[in-house]
Amino acid sequence: MELDSNPSEIEVTPGLEGLSRTLRVAEVIRRKDLDFVSKPGELVESEFETGSLSAAARKAFALMLRKAGPDAGETKTFTITKKELRGSHKGNERIQPVMDELLRVIVRIRTTSKKGKPAVMSQSLLASCVEEISEDGMSVVEFEFSDNFKRVIQRSDYYARVNLGVMLALQSRYSLTLYDLGCLIINRQNRVVKMTVEELRRKLGVPEGSFKNFAEFRRDVLAKSKAEIDQLADFLVEWEEVRGAGRGRPVVAVKLTFSPKEPGEQEATAKELDRPKVGRKARRDGTAEQIVAMPAPRITTRKLFPTDSLHFCGDQTILTIVSDFGGGWDKDLVAEAYRKQMGPKLETLSGQALYKSWEGFCKGFVKARGRA
Repeated sequence: MELDSNPSEIEVTPGLEGLSRTLRVAEVIRRKDLDFVSKPGELVESEFETGSLSAAARKAFALMLRKAGPDAGETKTFTITKKELRGSHKGNERIQPVMDELLRVIVRIRTTSKKGKPAVMSQSLLASCVEEISEDGMSVVEFEFSDNFKRVIQRSDYYARVNLGVMLALQSRYSLTLYDLGCLIINRQNRVVKMTVEELRRKLGVPEGSFKNFAEFRRDVLAKSKAEIDQLADFLVEWEEVRGAGRGRPVVAVKLTFSPKEPGEQEATAKELDRPKVGRKARRDGTAEQIVAMPAPRITTRKLFPTDSLHFCGDQTILTIVSDFGGGWDKDLVAEAYRKQMGPKLETLSGQALYKSWEGFCKGFVKARGRA
């Protein structure tokens, strides 16, 4: 398979020259703290043998892969906090079902055997997962990649550089899969991929028996995925239907084409990613209502730290911070300690300055006393 650039162009930290190309990119991402993840091309091009991964599971695995970075091919246990793993989702209730998916669902990945011959690896992506019971954001999930997946990434010499912001914004599992594919081939000279309809269904993980009619598949999978990707990615996706012979000339294959956006389009995409998720679908469909804002009263109310129990606190940010960083301690206990330490200074703090101070205190509180 043609690479999108020369491996020698990737700056490698001394001592890590033996890494595969995919892991070299992961090392650069970690070193420069970039908001990307390096996915092995073999994984992007994989098909599902049993079941299919949900959008949440696909996002979680990408975050775990980024956390492991250039060490992903090693035999070791990695740790990620629940706060990192859940992304923009506020609760932890989805984490265990997602881990179960990653342990259960079997993927088929093209690789090479120990003899160096072309082969197909069939296995789950994770070998084990241990989730701490505590529900605060500082609790962790320990995980290990499966042996076969480690072997794949150790040898992977082509990759998709996936933008985390775009990945987390996409909602459909089909959009996520097509987006990964676009990231894999967008820098090649030939940006066209042709697959039979069945191959495309397997790659996207469409459940067997769903969207049997191509018109349904086109409307509910391809069209919706294209709309999401066109709105949020830095490239556009188009498809061409290849029809066979015979009665009705059924669609037998699909040609997917990925094209970079023009600078103006990329700027609009960046602005959309910065906008709230609420209303995004309406903006995508062109159904968002235009609202003329009335002049706002020039009266501002500063939100100070609550003086009574946090159980009656209406500031969700205050509550989220103590939940994520309070180590499981009673929120009112932590709040009272914070009030005593800050004293009169607390009457001058509001907004982001208050939240930053409160988060720093919660972290220091847990560091000094340990977790509850």
